[in-house]
Amino acid sequence: MDDVIDAYKKDVDRTLLREYLKMTVEQRFERFLALMKFLEELSIAGKSPRTDA
Repeated sequence: MDDVIDAYKKDVDRTLLREYLKMTVEQRFERFLALMKFLEELSIAGKSPRTDA
């Protein structure tokens, strides 16, 4: 089992995890909501016809 865990560990950005853990739950939730808003805007933009010539 440890070999499997070690194989995945190399692809994990631990500095990013530490930064997230420094945030409060509210801060993480706000960041999540901002991401969801961005994804919604991307989805809407992807459905709009292109106007460039």
